[in-house]
Amino acid sequence: MGAFVDDPVAIYAEIYDRFSYDAYADDVDRVVANSLKDATLREALRRLVPATVVYTGGGIVPRSVLGLDRLRMIHVHSGLLPDVRGADVLLWSIMTNGRPGASAFWMAPGLDAGDVLAARELDALRIPVPSAEAIDDQTLYRAVYSFIDPLLRAEFLVNEVLARDDPLDLPTSPQNLQVGLTYHFMHPLLRSRALRMLFAIERRPPAATVPERSAADRQRRYFRYYERVRPLAPLRFTLDALRTPSRLRKVSLQNRQKDYRDLQDHPERLALHRDMHRALALQAVEWDSYDYGEGYFYQSSEQLGVTGLRDTTGRVEAFRLRNLVRGRKVLEIGCNAGFLTLALAPETDRIVAFELNPYLVRIARRGAQFLKADNVEFSAVAFEDLEIDEAFDDVISFANHHTVDGNTQQSLVDYFRRCHELTAPGGRLLFESHPPELEGDDFGKTVAIIEQFFAVERSEIHDYGTFLDRNRRFIVATRR
Repeated sequence: MGAFVDDPVAIYAEIYDRFSYDAYADDVDRVVANSLKDATLREALRRLVPATVVYTGGGIVPRSVLGLDRLRMIHVHSGLLPDVRGADVLLWSIMTNGRPGASAFWMAPGLDAGDVLAARELDALRIPVPSAEAIDDQTLYRAVYSFIDPLLRAEFLVNEVLARDDPLDLPTSPQNLQVGLTYHFMHPLLRSRALRMLFAIERRPPAATVPERSAADRQRRYFRYYERVRPLAPLRFTLDALRTPSRLRKVSLQNRQKDYRDLQDHPERLALHRDMHRALALQAVEWDSYDYGEGYFYQSSEQLGVTGLRDTTGRVEAFRLRNLVRGRKVLEIGCNAGFLTLALAPETDRIVAFELNPYLVRIARRGAQFLKADNVEFSAVAFEDLEIDEAFDDVISFANHHTVDGNTQQSLVDYFRRCHELTAPGGRLLFESHPPELEGDDFGKTVAIIEQFFAVERSEIHDYGTFLDRNRRFIVATRR
């Protein structure tokens, strides 16, 4: 706090030691509850009805509370609905849109899913910070959600809702939940970048940013080829493929060339590919972590006209995935650009998929829109930070139990325990390993950990697709 105010001790004392709700209301009830599901809290709210309650906290309010007769709950969060829902929305808004947003809405079951009273983007926010070297990310994060976020939300509630005539009878707008993204708590890697966008902290760019800038330059140059089909574009991709020393990037450029030629026969896909490549261009600039697609796509999608480093159709057929997920509710961990998700969606009752990289999630959502897949939900979140209050018939974990980029923080035991928690009784884990050279000699230990929580029914190795697909272990295991 010393970086922001002259006398932080006095500020803390004012907030925590001398603050009293009694100074702001004639009648104050204090209720001690263990959680939002506590029956004590529900009973206290039931005694208030009919009433309108402002919910200022975080977390998912249970249906048992939201369903109380004649109780209405208003919530304000610092994201523009329906585009930005979920957690850490102030930082997500700044990272994806360059400015915060704010929305007031009547709460309903679902994550930020109620009818909207008021919503708008706010002015761009940039906070100068002196003595930057002495301030760590955790301190900045606490400053955001202890002071900045509450102030933005309070001002919005007062100025945009309570200042109106008959504020509780304002007209509302139902949300289209098929647009926008559901965000979860930021991975530390993303959080650090978002904080640097919010706080004006001078820092020396790390040496590792030089290759990223090169990748960003390539993506910007390629993007113009997707405004309209240009005859010289395949030649550009061919020349770059010849020049690159990277085997994977060479394959990605060859895939790009093939897909670009196909656009001439499928002009209806041009706008889709333009939007997807806009996301790839943003990823090259903003995403510091490993690019699994090497400048193009990691997964393939016949539906969208994309050739990837991994063969999605071959994967689905080799593992007989359509039969496994038919009519079932499915969760996919680490969905990348969502092309496997979209290939399975027509067979499932519902499929929920998440991915840490928000730019890949943007691509996934655009693909779902193109295919009119209305039983798919994509969100940007790390597995460790996932908050979801349901269990699934099948949990798909394809090469995500540990990752090349090091973004997985939890142990294998914690990872598969969480998979178990998210699997319904009688449900299944569908697991794919990394290639043998990445799994190493300890893969038997991984299988042993799986068997602590699931009973293995199928364990197979398949030879299909690209060199990145072959010799991986596929396991079907039932929840113990």
